[in-house]
Amino acid sequence: MRVLILSAKTGGGHMRAAQALEEVIKNQDPGNEVLTIDGLEYVNHYFNKAVVEGYKFSAMKLPKMYGILYHASNNDSGTYKLVQRTNSHFAKKFIPLLTEFRPDVIVSTHPFMSIMCSRLREKGVTNIPLISIITDFAPHAAYINPCVSEYIVSSAQMVDALEELGVDRNIVHPVGIPIPPIFFESDSEKDAHLAEMGFDPSKKTVLVMAGSFGVTDILKIYESLNDVKLDFQIIVITGRNQKLFNAFNTIINGTPSMRVGDIQVNFEVHDEVLRRDAKIRLTKPTKLIYFTDEVHKYMHIADLIITKPGGLTVTESLASCLPMVLFRGIPGQETDNTEYLTANNLAVSIQKESTEDKLRNMIMEKKRSNVEETIYNLLKYPEKLRSMRESCSRLNNKDSAYNVYEIMKKSVESMTEKKHFPTPEDLESMMTDDAEAERLIREFEEVIKKYSGEDDTFTMPDDSDGEYDFEDKGYKFLDMMYQNFKKIRAEHKKS
Repeated sequence: MRVLILSAKTGGGHMRAAQALEEVIKNQDPGNEVLTIDGLEYVNHYFNKAVVEGYKFSAMKLPKMYGILYHASNNDSGTYKLVQRTNSHFAKKFIPLLTEFRPDVIVSTHPFMSIMCSRLREKGVTNIPLISIITDFAPHAAYINPCVSEYIVSSAQMVDALEELGVDRNIVHPVGIPIPPIFFESDSEKDAHLAEMGFDPSKKTVLVMAGSFGVTDILKIYESLNDVKLDFQIIVITGRNQKLFNAFNTIINGTPSMRVGDIQVNFEVHDEVLRRDAKIRLTKPTKLIYFTDEVHKYMHIADLIITKPGGLTVTESLASCLPMVLFRGIPGQETDNTEYLTANNLAVSIQKESTEDKLRNMIMEKKRSNVEETIYNLLKYPEKLRSMRESCSRLNNKDSAYNVYEIMKKSVESMTEKKHFPTPEDLESMMTDDAEAERLIREFEEVIKKYSGEDDTFTMPDDSDGEYDFEDKGYKFLDMMYQNFKKIRAEHKKS
């Protein structure tokens, strides 16, 4: 079976799901041929840069703005239409790839890829089955397209949610998001692995997946963990976040051994080095890890994880039956994930304290941070932790990647018509003005750049008289983005 997997690098989860599925497909049958492509980069470098950099900037620096755009594109609005229109335009870029690789099935792990491939099927360019994997715990309209053959979702609740969006529930499969099977395997050498790190197997272990946090945020979490009046140990994985790793390295003097006492901390924030005297009284043995391919090992030996609610990290935690403490979900899919996980007793959520909460705590003379209080209650009273672990085990889609593989095979085997691949005529029929489309994407990229606030003189063209028609130029979408940004930036400046 020849499998084309299309993904994108907006966050790590889409590509990780694609890679996990590729591994299983190859292992199931050496004769299978798999091609995994970063679809956004493949179709257009400008488009990829605008989408990926725009996602990173807005999600991390302007989360409110990102939430506005996420929800605006989740209904039949101008934003939704532009997302559909832009991605449909770039669909034709896949025609040479389909002609050359001639896949038996196409798998998408990103909504933009689903839009593009659905468009090709809708236009009759190909009839190859299209499998769409939704890598979160709540649906988004961008995933829902008329010519998707099968949907892979995380839970039974997602079946009902997609049906409400008009999808035939018979093509929705709640087999779970594909992850490497090793996450489902228990660690028979847990005590030995803890001992290797100089940890005490009799103590609770808290894992902090910190790479996607800001430096200041995660150091505050770490400080709160050290303030918890219980005896436990900590593993911090920074991923490829070099600034965060350097900050922690400073705190623990670059050694895995524990040093108790007050330590002066110098660390980097954003693009410049700021000196801050942060006295963190270290009370917990800590193992600091940069990037690792053995996340599964650390999840298996931990009793609790503190992480952001990204779809793949959440799925890996569920597979490891690891209760979660979720911190600062980005408005949009991550807050949707948080809502699902907390409602199903799989996680508890810690958000930044509001001004009102801080005042209330001052009046009540509460000295604990919400992080400290949450961790204390979970580790002090293990009934809650045990209950969460049991809930995780019930949603443990152990054979997720294998089940996706079986669904792919059935979809290919059930084809009764002859496979159709693109012809030169198909390419010609879908050709439009490339220069105009790339200008639109460069425009989008320019707006993202201006979001930095470096140029306050930047304004969008006046669309009040309808001079720039949406269907013709797309300016309404860009103007809406910019006006929302100006409002949010003004509010930030006031605060």
